[in-house]
Amino acid sequence: MAIAPSRRPLQQPLISPFAWRRRSTLMKSSLTTSLAVVAAAALLTTSVWAQPPGGGRPGRFNPLMQVFDADGDGALSAAEVAAATEKLKALDGDGDGQVSGAELLAALPARQGRTGRGGAGQGQRGPGRPPQTAAAGELQKQSLAKNDVEREILATIAQMQAGPGFANVSNTDGRLLRLLAETIDAQRIVEIGTSTGESAVWFALALKATGGHISTHEIDDGRAAVATENFRKAGVDDIVTLVMGDAHQTVARYMDPADPLFIDASQGEAIDILFLDADKEGYVDYLEQLLPLVRPGGLVIAHNMNTRQADRRFVTAITEDPQLETLILLKEGTGVGVTLKKR
Repeated sequence: MAIAPSRRPLQQPLISPFAWRRRSTLMKSSLTTSLAVVAAAALLTTSVWAQPPGGGRPGRFNPLMQVFDADGDGALSAAEVAAATEKLKALDGDGDGQVSGAELLAALPARQGRTGRGGAGQGQRGPGRPPQTAAAGELQKQSLAKNDVEREILATIAQMQAGPGFANVSNTDGRLLRLLAETIDAQRIVEIGTSTGESAVWFALALKATGGHISTHEIDDGRAAVATENFRKAGVDDIVTLVMGDAHQTVARYMDPADPLFIDASQGEAIDILFLDADKEGYVDYLEQLLPLVRPGGLVIAHNMNTRQADRRFVTAITEDPQLETLILLKEGTGVGVTLKKR
């Protein structure tokens, strides 16, 4: 359940380090380095950005080229090359001497699409660049409470995040869990790995709207005690069942007709969402035991699906089964795998 950084290229410094030095004149070596960086990056991005129909200078439509091409002629003049070093330095928004992928993306102009028939652009598609584009901070904002129930739950989550550090989902990952659960109108969620309860509370935010229930499995008594109190504070303890013990064994309770947790498939009962956030090497076993209980159209969501933590056997199991459709979202360094059990 630990959150580890991803090796996603965009989260690594793109240009590192700059080692800027104040000099009275710009040395020839600095000019050469700047030109090499700009040219290489421009060539890389040219291959992924569509070029306009017809001739013209392709550099004009390269978003990275546009950062340095002051006169917009599609080529870098000697003066623009000389100014490139200062422009690169200006991209270092946090002053750490490096330009991250996020800082570079923030500097790129919005992609110009092609407009539809009869629109601007003479037969090209897409709306083009709006008069004012959204800043990076505007694209990801905090959840807004719809009512008092949501307000109480979100306040509890904020308190949990401000408390002692435990392995839990990030705020963005938690919002994704809530979004997915409410989107499919989840009635029964099974979570493997409670920790202190943050992910279960995010799910409960959706379940309050859908009328569903979550069973969450935890092996550690200390974390379970903290989670129990958090469920009470959030006002969701009535829709959360905490199952203690090794989940590799306790999940068998769902198949035992004499157990209160029994899922009776003959009566149409099933798991809507199976959420895995425990021992990574155990994901395959959890999947094998519980996938038969996941309904067609249900989801298996796996946390920490990144190159540092994802078990190759599990990745194979969810990506090479024709009955499943999997997308792994490498976001905020954690990685979330979302697997659909096809209908």
